[in-house]
Amino acid sequence: MREQVAALGGIRVLDLGRVLSGPLCGRILADLGADVIKIEPPAGDDGRHFGPFYDGVSSYHRLLNRNKSGITLDLKSDEGRRTLAGLVERSDVLIENFRPGVLDRLGFPPARLLELNPRLVAVSISGFGRTGPLSGQPAYDLIVQAASGLMSVTGPDGGPAARVGVSLGDIVPGMYAANAVLAALHQRARSGRGQHIDVAMFDGLLSILESVAMRALLTGEPIEPTGSHHAISAPFGTFATRDEPIAVAVANDPLFAALAAALGHPEWTGDARFRTDAERGRNRDELRKELEAALAGRTRDEAIAVLSAAGVPCGPVLDVRESLRHPQAEARGMVRTEADGFPTLDNGFRIAGSRTDTVPAPALGQHDDLVAGWLDEPVRTHEPARPGEAGEAGEAGEAGGRARPGAGREASDV
Repeated sequence: MREQVAALGGIRVLDLGRVLSGPLCGRILADLGADVIKIEPPAGDDGRHFGPFYDGVSSYHRLLNRNKSGITLDLKSDEGRRTLAGLVERSDVLIENFRPGVLDRLGFPPARLLELNPRLVAVSISGFGRTGPLSGQPAYDLIVQAASGLMSVTGPDGGPAARVGVSLGDIVPGMYAANAVLAALHQRARSGRGQHIDVAMFDGLLSILESVAMRALLTGEPIEPTGSHHAISAPFGTFATRDEPIAVAVANDPLFAALAAALGHPEWTGDARFRTDAERGRNRDELRKELEAALAGRTRDEAIAVLSAAGVPCGPVLDVRESLRHPQAEARGMVRTEADGFPTLDNGFRIAGSRTDTVPAPALGQHDDLVAGWLDEPVRTHEPARPGEAGEAGEAGEAGGRARPGAGREASDV
């Protein structure tokens, strides 16, 4: 059988990320087979202090830093900065999520990074980006959720605003950063040159506001939380049954007709209040009462069985433990177990060339002894851009020298 080639084999990534957004970007690249070197200060990444803990090690840190090598550098020292400069010359990608200006003051502004290695793809994740009136402000997930308007449309019907239950303010820019890195590496394959990528947590959340933003830009209607229900379509939300609630997602007229027939109320399709999706959205409270009255005699599982047989999208409202233990999660391998028994989450994609094994996150400074070997490698050569392509981003380089632990197998905050 032909051995699978790692999707990002030969790509070396310097991960200076802290806590969540930067490390998540690095982990995505590591899961795709890149040689990712996590660089921490001597005191370690703050994420190492977040529980719960498994055998004394942060599970949060382990989740975000698997499949990486780990070294420590004191970037406030001349020696630490010399070492980083040497690694930059011998790498393909650099990730950082310091506040804008921090890495600049340490002697590594974007221009300096690209001077050291014109083929480098450097990505900076920050709260508000490197431009604009808030560019120098620190940010955490909560701050950008609040500033982006996301909280203003989350929460019980009519408000007050609430934070989304996971750190989307970090997760979204971490994913955007990984996407941008892959695009820049592809561009570099044609131009021979790298580039600096500016990713903002604030921008990331604004960009996913989808229909909420369109309503704000194009109408004068109030934009406020609608609980677990969609603000435009109905019935599109959670509904009570005899025991447990169910989720129902109907966003077109044929599906509504199927739902009405399945529940024994075909007359709903002729009701002026419910005739179209727009009308149903305007009268969603009245429709919810009708629908819950029809569901009151059925248990959750009975209601799901009836609606599913009619082709209506629906399902249970599970808690996190139920979801993680669900047969679908098991079939997809979403909960993985590392060699020492540590349970962790898989990534959200299935692609030939991603890693099929999992190397635990490194201990602090675990691979410091490999630095000298990395620095003995030749620097990455610069391939001049073809006419008209100057300044574009660059080719996937070959990472020579010593491989990281596990290499060769199949493959924020600010």
